[in-house]
Amino acid sequence: MKICPACYAIFVDNKWTFNEDLRGKAMQKREWERCLCPGCDRVAKGRIDGVVHLKGKFLASHKEEAKNLIRRVAEDKLKKNIAARIAHIEEKNDEIVIETTDRALAERLGKEFGKAYHGSLEIQRQKESAFARVYWRRD
Repeated sequence: MKICPACYAIFVDNKWTFNEDLRGKAMQKREWERCLCPGCDRVAKGRIDGVVHLKGKFLASHKEEAKNLIRRVAEDKLKKNIAARIAHIEEKNDEIVIETTDRALAERLGKEFGKAYHGSLEIQRQKESAFARVYWRRD
């Protein structure tokens, strides 16, 4: 069995997953090896497949709500795709920039902000790669 030392995901039955019980048993028996899961590997290698720009006066006055939404969307996506991670978040006055390891996660973040807070949403996909740049704004 493989265990990711960064996030503690386990590789079992040819699939990466989060299972605390199995991980605990494997660690007690010392029947495991260290191996970065696909998500932690992408973060470590700096593989960014999406950048999300959230901006506007609305965001400046609703930052905690925005961070909670970001966290929830990322956690939901992680349950479906172990490689979908937020690699970096940078906060400025009225802007949050999020780098993701998965294009679909970047797009989902933008769509969820549009659904929850309205505003304008633009998604730019690169034709030759799996990269997306997402812009959401509300003043």
